[in-house]
Amino acid sequence: MKAVYSIEEQKDMLWWLENRHEMPTKYMYFGIGSKRWIAIAHRRMTESAALGIHMLERVLITQKINTIIDSLSAYGYKNYNIIDFGCGDGSPTYPIFQYLRKNKPSAKLKYNPIDISVDMLATASKNVKGAFGVAGERNKWDLDIGNFSQITKKLNKPNFGNLYLFLGATIGNMPSIRQDLINFRESMQRDDYFLIGAELLKESDIGTIMKEFYNVGEVFDIEMTSFEYLGARRSHFAFRTIFNRAKSQIEGYIIPDRDIKIKLAGKEVILEKDQQIMSYRSVRFTTERLTGLLEKAGLRLEMFTTSRDNKYALSLTQPII
Repeated sequence: MKAVYSIEEQKDMLWWLENRHEMPTKYMYFGIGSKRWIAIAHRRMTESAALGIHMLERVLITQKINTIIDSLSAYGYKNYNIIDFGCGDGSPTYPIFQYLRKNKPSAKLKYNPIDISVDMLATASKNVKGAFGVAGERNKWDLDIGNFSQITKKLNKPNFGNLYLFLGATIGNMPSIRQDLINFRESMQRDDYFLIGAELLKESDIGTIMKEFYNVGEVFDIEMTSFEYLGARRSHFAFRTIFNRAKSQIEGYIIPDRDIKIKLAGKEVILEKDQQIMSYRSVRFTTERLTGLLEKAGLRLEMFTTSRDNKYALSLTQPII
């Protein structure tokens, strides 16, 4: 496949492979990987609520949308900037725009997706504009590299309230969750709001999660995206998924069946036979761990709600500045 990664992105991949034996999850959403992810997201939206986290999230947002929008309106805002981090295909925002179009018909709306993948940015922008006629600025940014206030500052508009989104349980995929939350908080204004979706852990559900929640073929496909773009063949790898109890996270590993050469940033790299390369992580939170992380990151909890089965949580926060 034609290369889709910049030299800087390749250098970042190289560091992770050499120092952590890991391929960062964020790079699997490039090119064909974006389409592979959308297929998984669609399944999570259309399957039963017992398995479809995107459905659980949509139900919670719909139930609490009055509280979410009223929080911004309390500051006198009548127009709304929706700033969507790790935007995916944009569909998690639909309950918000549906409510605003129906209940705030005179409001001016902007949709500003932020993602490292230009493919995801294009898809999310197209979907939201097509469904609701709402547009804004696309912003390519790696959320792992630090404060991004230069982006959020330019998105601030007079008389617009800012609602930041981090939905789809994306928070669980981040390599340094606490620091990433701090980066978010440092990039916000005092009267901004931040809506976060996260998957919760029920010990009794671990077996079900491992057996049913993920379609192994789909996951293997998307986790191979980065390696395929670097010249490796899917047929030369095995895939393994485990639940790491110590870290309370699902981990996916790509395992070569032979020594495989790839090139990154002009350097030849050998992926050794039987080496386990982490290509995916998904943290599951307890309520106490999640709220504790938000507090330690300097985010004040304004609303916290969970799905009826306690598998998903939605948090509305504000920065403590």
